[in-house]
Amino acid sequence: MKKILALVLISLSCSDKKVEKRNNCVQVEQVMAPTACYDKAQGLTLTADTPSSQGLEWVIAPLADTTGAQTYVPYYVSTASNTITLPDSVIKNFPKIGIAHVGSYGCGSDLYFSFVKRTGPDSCVRWYLQEKFVKGK
Repeated sequence: MKKILALVLISLSCSDKKVEKRNNCVQVEQVMAPTACYDKAQGLTLTADTPSSQGLEWVIAPLADTTGAQTYVPYYVSTASNTITLPDSVIKNFPKIGIAHVGSYGCGSDLYFSFVKRTGPDSCVRWYLQEKFVKGK
């Protein structure tokens, strides 16, 4: 009986720590793509406006067209910093990517971001921010 009580107390103390961690969430307010030409060999690096040491969870939505009205197969990534590099193999067939979630480990994510791929007059392919909005509104 004492062992069971000890296990219950340990699990309760651990769950309290998780709740505290969620109360200290750092919200991502902006995600930026590089302004340089997209290099397929390097992939697409996105940077969140959190401290560079902030580990983040990302849910990327590769989208088949720029309306964003279709379903997608999510691409889940956890990073140890505020950047993520998406390999070309994940995004090459998609003109748009959505960021359905980006936030600290175990935290919520209030904003949705989307980026579109465009070719400029200089024949350079770049990714541009298309949308940023509060989810559910």
